[in-house]
Amino acid sequence: MTSDGKPYGPFRFKEIVKEIYAITKNTSTSYTEVLQMTPLERRYVLDCLVEESNRIKEKLEKAKEESTNRKNK
Repeated sequence: MTSDGKPYGPFRFKEIVKEIYAITKNTSTSYTEVLQMTPLERRYVLDCLVEESNRIKEKLEKAKEESTNRKNK
């Protein structure tokens, strides 16, 4: 059971499907190939995707800030 009293199995299954979807969507890896990954491998790939997303977000924010600063001068 989860902390809010719901069955853990369906909750975890949905999380796993979301993880596999995210990896498949953002890499050139098929759904069935991701199914063959260990849970630790999936976690590492997801961590890499999050780090990459954060780096891109920071670069975009920096570029916006620089653009705004140039317009104001």
